[in-house]
Amino acid sequence: MSKIVFGDWRDDNQQRRYPFADDATLVGDDLTLQNTLFIDGRLYPVGGNEELYLNRITREESTITFAIAATGPGEIATASYDVTDIPETGELAFHDAYGRPAGMLLSTETALEAFSGLNSGTHEFILEQTRFATAVVVPQPEIGVRGFILEDGETLFGDVWIVCEDGVVVRRDDDGSLRIDIVGDPFTARKLCEDEETSDEDIEAVRPYCPVELINGIPADELGNYKLLVGSNESLSNLLRIRPIVQQSDDVAKHLGGESALKFASLLIEVLGERRLRGD
Repeated sequence: MSKIVFGDWRDDNQQRRYPFADDATLVGDDLTLQNTLFIDGRLYPVGGNEELYLNRITREESTITFAIAATGPGEIATASYDVTDIPETGELAFHDAYGRPAGMLLSTETALEAFSGLNSGTHEFILEQTRFATAVVVPQPEIGVRGFILEDGETLFGDVWIVCEDGVVVRRDDDGSLRIDIVGDPFTARKLCEDEETSDEDIEAVRPYCPVELINGIPADELGNYKLLVGSNESLSNLLRIRPIVQQSDDVAKHLGGESALKFASLLIEVLGERRLRGD
């Protein structure tokens, strides 16, 4: 009998034991899983290793929960659906305890509907019974900082902005780690030295200090900043050169590129050329 070349992908794959391993028995103490339960999947929970398995299926009222575990860490991710609202696509999206995506198992609406008659309670499995195939598992060792837990319990992960104030400096160190320096802020309000009953509006703040008042007769702006802009006058030499007295020039270049911090205290300022700085 000839094979239908362009047959339905689900029909071609739902009879396989995959995404479970070939040696998984799928037989628990009080529940046996069918080969047609899942068709495909990809699992990548944080903290997982090469050996992931389906460790329980729980019925609580109308909610069915699937949980996966890893040898050692234990249960690390779950996916749930309501028997009154079964996903038509058969997709079960897994998330860990902090709400981070942990993978997906693909089933069918018909296979998931079969659990509508499951008795309330927890049906457990062990590694040998429901181990997932190697191709399904993407190990994610829990190394380094992968998220933040706020005081109210909210979790942040993915792209997170860290904004520092009051003398706290955060930067990426040379080895890629996150470095936090508490250096003190000379521009912060003198709140610690004032009466606690004094309002914020009445507290005198330290104003920014700019040691350079004039450059070629031109003052700084109201914030003490100078803006050096490209103008219409061309000069073959720099107007102003600032260089450290005891610092290598390549260290300065790395600092300007954001690769490292300068470690010097003395600067030499030289005026080159005779052209005047021109403001707006």
